[in-house]
Amino acid sequence: MNAPQTRRVAVVGIDGAGKTSVMTRLRELAPATTAFESFTCPDFHDTPDVPLAALSRQLKAMSDGADTIGNLQVKAVALYLQMTLYGPVERFYTDTYRPSVLVLERHPLIETQVYGPFYLLLAGIDGDLTAAYAELGAVLEPGALDRIRGWHDREMRRLGLDIELRDLLGDIAGLVGRDPAGSVAGFGERFRTTLPDDVLWLDVPPEQAAARCAQRGAGASKEAHETPEYLAALREGYLRARDLFAEAFPRLRFHTIDTSDGVDLDKSVYTCITEGRLFDE
Repeated sequence: MNAPQTRRVAVVGIDGAGKTSVMTRLRELAPATTAFESFTCPDFHDTPDVPLAALSRQLKAMSDGADTIGNLQVKAVALYLQMTLYGPVERFYTDTYRPSVLVLERHPLIETQVYGPFYLLLAGIDGDLTAAYAELGAVLEPGALDRIRGWHDREMRRLGLDIELRDLLGDIAGLVGRDPAGSVAGFGERFRTTLPDDVLWLDVPPEQAAARCAQRGAGASKEAHETPEYLAALREGYLRARDLFAEAFPRLRFHTIDTSDGVDLDKSVYTCITEGRLFDE
């Protein structure tokens, strides 16, 4: 007997847009009659019992380490490597729990289109990243960079490619530079996934998002991209992605949800539920 089709819904938006709060409320409001699952991307380890949690933590440490050494090229590679865990994690949820609805905080095929211009910009910077990775290894726990390289090497073998970690950024930029269908197909093979059924884009003014990021608390780490200027550029990326997907993939339902200051969270969540038709029987 065939398993019922899982509806995959991606909740996306710039940092500070309210993704975590909306995901929490969606979990609380899911009716008992709906088989509902969710996980967080790219910090998969933030979801309890997720597979590949140890590797996810190491890749998050790589991203944080890139902030420490001040190298955006390494940070971009870290984000890409985090996304390579997506397919195995998604497959775990669909195969193990067979949910009616799987809600995803971020989706790699959406985010790659949003971050595409930054990959192209960073790939165009001259310089050998060998020294940067040596510096990164010094700020990570002993052996962490070797384990990350091991994952990358196994992924290269799976894909039939031979690309060193220090050269990976140029390869990523090459995929970004393809036509939309080719780019999505190429990254889909890398991330072992396809486009979701619905995208719920939580839209918020960048200045408000940056203020929310700054209020997360003294114990939270501040990411290099949590400035109003950078968040504004990322918001433009979501606008471009929305238009791109509307033209190239018209079957993908892309909904815009207002989560700016003054908008009631429950109202935003209700809009997510109704527009995304999350809990239809």
